[in-house]
Amino acid sequence: MVTEEAQDLSALVNVNGNGRCAITLDPKTRLPGQQPYQGIVPLNGEHGQKLEKLSDVLQQYMRHSEQLDTTLVLAANDEVAAGLLIQRMPVKGEGNLQAASSADTEADQMDENEDYNRIATLAASLTRDELLTLDVDTILRRLFWEEKLLRFVLQQGEDGPRFACTCSRERVSNMLRNLGEEEVRSVLEERGAVEVGCEFCGQQYRYDAVDAAQLFTGLVKQPPGSPNIQ
Repeated sequence: MVTEEAQDLSALVNVNGNGRCAITLDPKTRLPGQQPYQGIVPLNGEHGQKLEKLSDVLQQYMRHSEQLDTTLVLAANDEVAAGLLIQRMPVKGEGNLQAASSADTEADQMDENEDYNRIATLAASLTRDELLTLDVDTILRRLFWEEKLLRFVLQQGEDGPRFACTCSRERVSNMLRNLGEEEVRSVLEERGAVEVGCEFCGQQYRYDAVDAAQLFTGLVKQPPGSPNIQ
């Protein structure tokens, strides 16, 4: 079982206190020639203390890169991963708080909004067991029972949130071609087949000797990736 509480981030990747976190945003609709956006933040807090949890690092990223007050609670076990994200939108409606100096109210400054600070404190009280076992409505009632809540109904189908992966057999085949015929042949001789797994969705792709030969002879055109959700 892997839990956020069990991981000491400072010991794993930030022993000397000079660690950095790089988050790359690569939109599916990126235009040709457009580079992915990457934000880099230190693995230390505002006062130099080492950050020990993934949620702390992501909050640090949102504060420094996106300029948004953010509270994030994460938990996971062998079967479930869950999270609660609280963000404060600017009072004047800017896309983020980079233009906060133009706002005519102190409530639009980082850490200065009393309503957000109260909500963030309540959210941070959520325990790991509650996050993993309770449904959304129960969590909202327990945490914010004194607040006026407006919950939007989750959209279903194509318009709703869904899991998707861009991996496909065609993309894996191209990757193997780039490795070269000699490298692929050596794996076949050692293992009898080439097996590639997608680290994002877990899909496994297997190539036997015939499949591998077709990669380099071009006798059979590889089918395009399935449009279905994996």
